[in-house]
Amino acid sequence: MIGTELVTEFVQTVLLTGRLTDESPLSAFIIAKPEHGKTSICLETPFSNAVDLTDTTGRGLQEILKYKAEVSHIILNDLTIISAHSKTVRSYLISMINAMTEEGIRSVAFPGQVEIFQNGKRGIIGCVTPALISDQRTWFNKIGLSTRVLPFHYSYSEQLIIRIKATIDNEQPQNSSNKVLKIPAIPIKVTIGEKETQIIRKLSDEKQIQLEDDTGIRRLKQFRRLTKAHALMRTWKDAKVTDEDIQFLRRIYNYIDYKRGCLL
Repeated sequence: MIGTELVTEFVQTVLLTGRLTDESPLSAFIIAKPEHGKTSICLETPFSNAVDLTDTTGRGLQEILKYKAEVSHIILNDLTIISAHSKTVRSYLISMINAMTEEGIRSVAFPGQVEIFQNGKRGIIGCVTPALISDQRTWFNKIGLSTRVLPFHYSYSEQLIIRIKATIDNEQPQNSSNKVLKIPAIPIKVTIGEKETQIIRKLSDEKQIQLEDDTGIRRLKQFRRLTKAHALMRTWKDAKVTDEDIQFLRRIYNYIDYKRGCLL
């Protein structure tokens, strides 16, 4: 979408965390008001390691884990739909999401059978509104998922709204890029040098204070995975985090917030 290149770059980087050696796929919330193109941005470029769901159940997630080994991320393009399920269905789905994004779903017992999952650790990318994210009654606030998920909170500037409306007036296509995101078929090792390690640590410690996290350990791991995955956008051979990846982290830094969104 026009003017949302940074959001697209963030989503693509999150998807690439699913192809890092010895790393778990990163989960993220894309937070914006209605009519801000959250779903369109998530689906803007083709991908081979994610599945997009408008709705699902806990059992549906298990089917993906069982038969879609290539999938590292599940895109939930409207988290409000989950809240609309009956209490029993919603509770089971939430417990599956919680387990999948934490230690991973290893086994599930049903009457007369036990299912074992070889790869029950997957990431989610959830599209959500600021109103829902700030509601302390919502399930992701109650179960602590908020700290395991990295937020990207944005809003349209007045100038961007004018640009978008102009393309509509002139019946111009709003897609800014049709670039295909290349996903490695197998995990790739990415290294981080000492200089970059110290910068990432400093930025994550500052963000821990802003977000009022407990220890900040999860944020540090998330920041490291982001920079590694961004390095994969440049090269798969001898991949190493450079200043270019650190600058990406700086560009998205102010957008990583649950309470307030930055203007695009």
